[in-house]
Amino acid sequence: MVLFKHESLGLPNGRKTNASIPNVIRDDGRLMRCLARELVATDGVLGFYGASPGGPHKYARIQLKLTAGAVIAELATFLKYELGMSVSCRMNAITHGRWITSPQHILQVNCSEDIDAWRREIGFSNPSHISRLMIFELMGECPPRTGTVARLSYLGGCSSDLSYSEPIPQSAFVSVIDKMRKRFGSPRVKGEVLIQQMRRISRRLQTRLGRGLPEIVNLRAAGEI
Repeated sequence: MVLFKHESLGLPNGRKTNASIPNVIRDDGRLMRCLARELVATDGVLGFYGASPGGPHKYARIQLKLTAGAVIAELATFLKYELGMSVSCRMNAITHGRWITSPQHILQVNCSEDIDAWRREIGFSNPSHISRLMIFELMGECPPRTGTVARLSYLGGCSSDLSYSEPIPQSAFVSVIDKMRKRFGSPRVKGEVLIQQMRRISRRLQTRLGRGLPEIVNLRAAGEI
């Protein structure tokens, strides 16, 4: 995998500050769509904001922050001129991390029409982002500072609000994942398979690091463990 990324795609080893999108991807609209989707899934944010203090959070925003300025510029060019989206960029913005202060380059999509175009042309693959969109469709807004478990619980019919924080039943989790797959085409695998993967990864982390993944599904209630 490392050799493929370095020798075939031309990505530099080490820090990716000076990285750019390889030509083989930049020249292919389908691959650029896939790249945009997965960059937002791993390094981006989908949030909902209000027009006024205390107002409903019904305006969506996609934001992507990277240290690789060329990637931000090249992706913005694709979104603007190939997909017709309105995109704003802030280059060399200073962000304050936990340990260091470093320059970041920020791409942002705000307009509701462009969010719809992103969903139609590019899509979403991060279940947390998808759950926010589903909450918005049900409630007309997606309140801030809600946890993934709370959103999944609400979408699965386990709670009547977004304050729930306990692991949800396996059947509710599978039901929500099925809805995501039908409406967004992601996750690629069924809920039962996701549960197996989460359990396997959690056990591996427990063995190596002494702690597992945060518990989303109540496997004990289902008799799984």
